[in-house]
Amino acid sequence: RADNFSLGLMERVQHVRKSGLTFAPEAGTQRLRDAINKNVTEEEILRSCRTAVLRRVEQREALFHAGSAHRDRPRMCWASPSWPRRYTRRGRSAPPTPKRGVTITVSTACFVPKPHTAFQWEAQVSMEEYRRRVKLLRDNMRGRSIRYNWHDPDTSFLEAVFSRGDRRVADVIEEAWRQGAKFDAWSEYFDFDRWMAAFDACGLDPAFYANRVREKDEVLPWSVTSTGVTTPFLWRERERAYQAVITPDCRVQCTGCGADKLYPGGKCDAEA
Repeated sequence: RADNFSLGLMERVQHVRKSGLTFAPEAGTQRLRDAINKNVTEEEILRSCRTAVLRRVEQREALFHAGSAHRDRPRMCWASPSWPRRYTRRGRSAPPTPKRGVTITVSTACFVPKPHTAFQWEAQVSMEEYRRRVKLLRDNMRGRSIRYNWHDPDTSFLEAVFSRGDRRVADVIEEAWRQGAKFDAWSEYFDFDRWMAAFDACGLDPAFYANRVREKDEVLPWSVTSTGVTTPFLWRERERAYQAVITPDCRVQCTGCGADKLYPGGKCDAEA
């Protein structure tokens, strides 16, 4: 965690074995980090990265989402390229690293709204829009000390469909299997067109599941199960996200999500 990473912890990690470090800022601006309740500041992230430089960690990676459920504006997407540049400047203020300079790998993934979260009603950005944002980032994240990787939009699109699909998607999965989709977790076997053909054969539009905003009163396919967290709480969290308001860590302050009812003796005085 970038907010409590220390030099002492780094020394203990390196004592076990030499390894790289991965931080997940998730977003390039503080406002968007607040919107997704990523309770970490840019200064905490940069301080942790400088600690990694001091301990000669050669492989450093930062994970971002390019296409969040918060409908991030272009300026928020543009903030991600400036982050690694600030990181490398901060790293140069540390003692020089032998052989190699300060380098970082920046990786982006297409945000997948998931059930039982505050973003379960949101639409995933289209594959075309995600590719556009990747191109923006790729064209503006140049430099010998920065390497940029991105997750392919095809599998992210299918992940959104399967995550929020209803019982009819089961027929699509069977149809794709009958057409030869058996080892698709390996990229060399994955065939996006085969999956699209399976949706056509079943008369379903995958965009209906992935790229559509759900209404507040819509009955969601996963409503038949419960994690203990109430739907009103999740909707309230969605509204707080658009206001970029942080919700306290439930380990410090109960937020009235309803999960306390799952445990014997559970009690929360927070307003639900």
